[in-house]
Formats: sequence, C-alpha cells, structure tokens
Amino acid sequence: MKIGNMLEDYVQSKEPPTRSAALLAESAKRLKIPRDHLKEIVKPYTVYIQRLPVGIAGKVCNIISGIVLHNRARGPYKGGIRIAANVDLWETTELARLMTLKTALANVELGGGKSGISVDLRALYRLMLNEKRFNGTFREFERMAKYDIMDEFTDHFGWLFAKHVYIPAPDMGSSGPEMVRIYNVTRDPASVTGKPDGIEGWMPGRKEATGYGVYYATLKHMERLGRAPDCCTVALQGFGNVGSHAAAFLHEAGVKVIAVTDMTGGAYDPAGLDIPALMKHCEKAGCVDGFKAKPMTNERLFRLKCDYLIPAARGHVIHDRNAGGVRCKVLVEAANMPVTYDGMKILEGNGIDLIPDTYANAGGLIVSNLEYRQALGGAKYSREQALAYIRERFDDMYASMGPALKRGRTMAEASTDVSLQRVHQTMLQRSLL
Repeated sequence: MKIGNMLEDYVQSKEPPTRSAALLAESAKRLKIPRDHLKEIVKPYTVYIQRLPVGIAGKVCNIISGIVLHNRARGPYKGGIRIAANVDLWETTELARLMTLKTALANVELGGGKSGISVDLRALYRLMLNEKRFNGTFREFERMAKYDIMDEFTDHFGWLFAKHVYIPAPDMGSSGPEMVRIYNVTRDPASVTGKPDGIEGWMPGRKEATGYGVYYATLKHMERLGRAPDCCTVALQGFGNVGSHAAAFLHEAGVKVIAVTDMTGGAYDPAGLDIPALMKHCEKAGCVDGFKAKPMTNERLFRLKCDYLIPAARGHVIHDRNAGGVRCKVLVEAANMPVTYDGMKILEGNGIDLIPDTYANAGGLIVSNLEYRQALGGAKYSREQALAYIRERFDDMYASMGPALKRGRTMAEASTDVSLQRVHQTMLQRSLL
C-alpha cells in the first residue's frame, strides 16, 4: 500500500513560480548579475527521490521522500527534515533555496538543502485503528511511526550525513527525537544538529533558538521605531516550538500577546494572554483549543488589528486572496515563507512592513552552526553564550542590510541583495560560474 502522495504528485512537472526565484530575479537586475549566473544560483545542484518501504505496526507502507541539495558554495548543505502530508518536490526545492539565502545572510559557512517526507500520519493512524493493528493514542502512534520512517530514511541517506555532505536538522513534523535516529546510525555528533539535551554534541539553547531570534528581531524593530514593548500588541499564528518560545520571550519583555492560534483553534484577550499559563495548557492538552480565553480562528487572526502579526506555522498562509484584509502594522515571518510573492506585494502596497524569514527565523540556523562547529571539536557553549551569539549575528545581519535599506529597499529586497551578492561572489571565487 502507499500512504501519502504518489511519486508523480511528488515530482509534478515544472517548478511553479516561487517567491524566492522572483526576489532573486529582481535582485540580480539591481546587482547587474548576468542571467546565466542567476540560473546557476536559482536551480538546485542535486535532487534525490527515494521510496521508503517502512514497516509500521506490521504493515509495509511505501512513503515518498526527497532531498534537495541546492547550493554548497559557502559550506556543507544545511537544512531541516520536513515530515508532512502535503510535502512535494517543489516545496522542498523552495525551502532548500531559502536556506541558501538564509545561511548567506547570516554569513555562516554553510549552504542550503532540505528534506521532505510525504506522509499523512493521521490518515495512517485511522487506517491502523480500523485494521486493529494499533490501539493506542495518536501521539503514541506518531512517535513510533516517525522512528520507523527515520530509520529507513537514514538507511538510505546516512552516507550523506556521515560524510557531512548534508547536515540535517529538525523542521516541521520532526524534532530532537527524530535527529537521534540519525545519530544512532552515524555515531557522529556533527552529522546532524538539533539533537536533544544530553546527546553527544548537543547545544544548549538550540530548542528555543528560532523563537528567540523571532523575538529579538521583533524587539529590535520596536526599538528602532522608538516604541516601548509594553505599548505593542502581537498576534501569533502557530504555537509549536517556534511560536511558543517567541511568545514566551515577548511576554517576558512586556509585549501584549493578544491572540494565539494553532490548527485546533485559538485564544484571544485584548488585554494580553497569560502566555506561561497557555504553555502549561498546551503541554497538557497538546493544543491551544480549550484554553480559557475568547475563541479565535486563523482567518480572524489575520484580520485582527495589532502592531505585529507573526505567522509561525506553515508557508503560504497569506496570499493574494487574503492579504488585503491583514490589519497589522508589521508582519514578522517566523515560518518559512508564510507570505507568497503576490501577498507580499499587497502588504507593501497597503503600507505594512514585512520582516522576512531569511532574517527573522535565522536563530535556529545560527545556533545549529554553533552546534556543528562544536561537534567538530570546538569549544562547548552555554545557553547564555548561544543566545548572545544570536543577538550578535542578528545585529550584523541588520547592519549588512543597512546600505540597501537606506536606498529605499524593503527588508525582503535588502536581505535578498546581501545573500545573492555573497553567494555569487563566492561562486566566482571558486570558479563555479
């Protein structure tokens, strides 16, 4: 049997128009980069597509997976492993290209890659219940299934990890326990990042790093506008690892987080939600739904009047059909490309500033780089040192965008200019163009 998309659906036919490709094309014109050079930067270097025959609860499930290695001019391919029902090759390609831009903007010695594993675990769970192959909770089944999937995935691609050709990390649908499955095979702490506490080569602060970076980028934006945190309101979509930590740090700084949603529902309080209490509720219930506050939906959240809107869940949630109703003053991209290219242009036309993902959610990448370097034999970092390094790199990233911002570029344009210029220059130096 096959769970998830068929191979043909995974591959599709031709890459659709993407935001990253459009931004790169515009940037290349500004930087006067030749068209043939741009093509070499936009397209991925290597693509692997692999069928995974995974034995789950006594049944063989054929699951489609893929790895896109986009660009390693500046260092080893780096990027997370996404496990989701609607993963396809082109989404994985877009995310790998995004990692190339992000690593270049952060100025770390890494390139861009990404993995996608296409499986609908909830559908598979219902099937196993119906066939009486499993009788536990979904959480128990999900943990077991992901372990089996990661074991098979590592069996096929472990050589990439062990040789540090591609260094994976957690992404949507995967986390520290799944990274342990890779480490169990490679026995190399530098072969994977995002390892849980206590696993050889683990990095204190890694779990909260992405959310901390989102918090820091948002707080610095408030400071540049001369606004006190306790005078600002935030609405946040997604309360997983990134969203929950971003909300916790913002709440601690005095910011009013007035609304939070996830896939189950949401909570709203114009006076500000009790974020520590919400985190405790989610730890127990597994979702935002049921928290004692006014209900909120994702659709209403995007139309909510607030200072900062932070999408921290899926990509492409704000697009040409709903961007016109967004009422925030600033949108902070905590997720990877939550705003489409068309949606971005609508927000710009309505005077809404956008803090792009290549900058806003780079905290996880920055600390992953520390984890990788540490595992290669570098000094051990504390949590405080890791978070301080995030602040340092974020300040440097903003400074690098300064000249373009002074010329009237948006942050999305400025960040793309910096990234493209760095990748292009390195490829020229290495005679790759």
